[in-house]
Amino acid sequence: MRSRQQVIRFALLFATALVLVNVLGTRYRVRWDLTSDKRYTLSDATLDMLDSLPEAVTVSAYFTEDLPPDLAVARDEFQDLLIEYAQRSHGNVVYEFIDPNGADSLEQQALQNGIRPLLVNTREKDKAQQMKVYMGAVVRMGEQTATIPVVQRGSALEWELSSRIKQVSVTDKPTVGILQGHGEPSVNQLGQFDLGLSVLYNIEPMAIYDTLPIHSRFNTIVIIDPKDTIPPAQLQRLEEFMAKGHGVVIASSQVQSDLQSSAMAQIKENGLNDWLQQFGVRLAPRIITDASCGQVQVMQRRGYFNMQTAIAFPYFPLITHFADHPASAGLDAVVFQFATPIETTGDSTYQVTPLLMTSDKSNALPSPVYVDIQKQWTDADFPMGPQTLGVALEGPFGGGPGAKMVVFSNGNFAVNGQGQDQVNPDNVNLLVNAVDWVTDRTGLIELRNKGVDYRPLDELSDGQRASLKWLNLLLPVILVIGIGVVRASWRRRQRTKRMTPGHVE
Repeated sequence: MRSRQQVIRFALLFATALVLVNVLGTRYRVRWDLTSDKRYTLSDATLDMLDSLPEAVTVSAYFTEDLPPDLAVARDEFQDLLIEYAQRSHGNVVYEFIDPNGADSLEQQALQNGIRPLLVNTREKDKAQQMKVYMGAVVRMGEQTATIPVVQRGSALEWELSSRIKQVSVTDKPTVGILQGHGEPSVNQLGQFDLGLSVLYNIEPMAIYDTLPIHSRFNTIVIIDPKDTIPPAQLQRLEEFMAKGHGVVIASSQVQSDLQSSAMAQIKENGLNDWLQQFGVRLAPRIITDASCGQVQVMQRRGYFNMQTAIAFPYFPLITHFADHPASAGLDAVVFQFATPIETTGDSTYQVTPLLMTSDKSNALPSPVYVDIQKQWTDADFPMGPQTLGVALEGPFGGGPGAKMVVFSNGNFAVNGQGQDQVNPDNVNLLVNAVDWVTDRTGLIELRNKGVDYRPLDELSDGQRASLKWLNLLLPVILVIGIGVVRASWRRRQRTKRMTPGHVE
């Protein structure tokens, strides 16, 4: 039995150990990030940026104090991230939390800084009501400011914060030219793309002239869905531009279709395909279909009513297979429309990396194609394996020291249109990532997709589904019978043991 002195000694040692653990814990922080994409670990690009800050950055986080529990998680995640930034920057990142709902002056301040209020439905004392909440932040360095209008749970918070810090700390932004003059969409029709790109780049519409070189202020040129043919002389100017080490991103639709006026889809030429073949790639004259696809709204008769119904449309492939490449890594799902396969010609001068592929159940139909909206598709309609819809190229374009190019076989996947309709965020991220990679200036490309959005279940064959169904049905029965057999055998041995002469309980 322990003496009183031993108990006191043990208590003192235990208290001393707790104090030491707390002291060490405040000085040295040790964490293990077990997420597959290292979501809670700051990237090297962020750490390098924090080490090179020219002066202190202030982050004013405007969050409503009494947030509903599901929204409070986003505030806690953002606060944890700010603590990490403050510690890793050695005090160069300073933050404060402000409750705009606490005073009219604070709410007006939040609105002037571009923080949008959100209306959320809550329930209190069995009564449903709407609540106006704020969940945004403003990043400041000197006279420069950048706003995060809404901090969302599961979004790429490190990208949101690091890009805003980069935005206020860098004055010399690269200039990206959006090609015009061949039926391409205007910058106004690329709302989401323009918004995502303008954080770290200056955006300018531009034209290529037959007899003049491209202006040196442009670091990268983006060509999106040209409807008319680009003259060879202008393509020669583009090649001369790349010979100086500048990058080019091309998103070109080779399929001409207008389902409102005609059910026919066919291949068209805009001059880019012949030009691309000299670099080792070509857009094959076929039209992709995919069992994994997006949906379209069609009018269908239901009884006495006509109703809008969403049906699968294999001509809009839903892409979930991405290469481990800076331009495509971390993406979840991208939807193309009337795409064509990209093939390589075997030229070893240029390094060609496939970026995104269709599913294992795909097909490439010869042009022209009659599009039947009501067709009932089966697995037999998709006899081919994955088809490449985007590639990254590196090599001595125009005989220069080396440059980068990205080519997609669909042009309108990131186009909002005049109505400013929202497109899939990963469609925009893919195009912005491509610009980041060919420009190679920001170092933050890997952060843009560091969030949780789309996590589809793995597709199973009919045989696998049947096996799992029978396993779920029979496994509990087998386990119960097995446990019964083991228990009966154990009890039999116990009875035999007790009946043995000389056995004593």
